[in-house]
Amino acid sequence: MLSVYGVAPSEQLFKGTSEAEFPAFHGRPVGGPVLVDCKVSIVKLGSHALGDQQSWVWKPVTQGYAVALEDQPLSSLKNHLRGLRTLKDESGQNRLWPWFDPRYLKLVLRGLDGDDLVRLFGPVTLFAFALENGVELFSQQDGSLQVKVVSKC
Repeated sequence: MLSVYGVAPSEQLFKGTSEAEFPAFHGRPVGGPVLVDCKVSIVKLGSHALGDQQSWVWKPVTQGYAVALEDQPLSSLKNHLRGLRTLKDESGQNRLWPWFDPRYLKLVLRGLDGDDLVRLFGPVTLFAFALENGVELFSQQDGSLQVKVVSKC
């Protein structure tokens, strides 16, 4: 069974019950206006959310993303996202990054392949990102990124 969740900064939620919340980091700004130290919530969405961003419960919809899990409990997503909060840089140092920001996550997804991509997906079947006229779905198969656009009808 496919379960769909939204991931967005808590202050962007205008309705919906938070299933989980990650506390703010007390970190530093990263790359312009995106701050690492913001609270992030996970909210339950209907399965139709993968094809229609109108049901996403944060505004603007470009400030978060949806994820789909197949036959996994919410705890596996929470634990996986907790592990995404830091990444190792080229010198092996742990660095904070705005993992909740779809702009940054899309860059990372597009830049990885093989085991690194598989590790980033973890239990996630699909990542869904808002487009002006639809939703962009990212999945991986055997370490290769697959991207599909679902246009708004």
